[in-house]
Amino acid sequence: MQKKNEIDIALIDTAGRLQNKKNLMEEYKKIINVLKKIDESFPNEVILVLDATTGQNALSQVEEFSKIHNLTGLIITKLDSTAKGGVVLAICKKYNLPIVAIGMGEKEDDLQPFNAEYFSKALLGIEA
Repeated sequence: MQKKNEIDIALIDTAGRLQNKKNLMEEYKKIINVLKKIDESFPNEVILVLDATTGQNALSQVEEFSKIHNLTGLIITKLDSTAKGGVVLAICKKYNLPIVAIGMGEKEDDLQPFNAEYFSKALLGIEA
């Protein structure tokens, strides 16, 4: 089935969609419902971006977003700060989610594919 403009990727930035704000989470549900009207198998990927500085709040974010649609991966940002993102390990285990990428700054090139060995050594303070 051919779609108008032949676009097959949609990036939807839900930044600011705080999981504790009911009206904002309802908007997220609407996005999912619109995608399903286009194709019942959509969305194919739902990658949640978590801020490493949020700590345990990240667990709540994953829990609430997962209630609306299955997540397929995580991107962890702000790892260039003092935050190490250790809570991500608990999230990955509990929800069986891969870390797709990590953000080490604010420039386009600062988003890097996830490297488990490097992340583990950095988290534990072991020199690479």
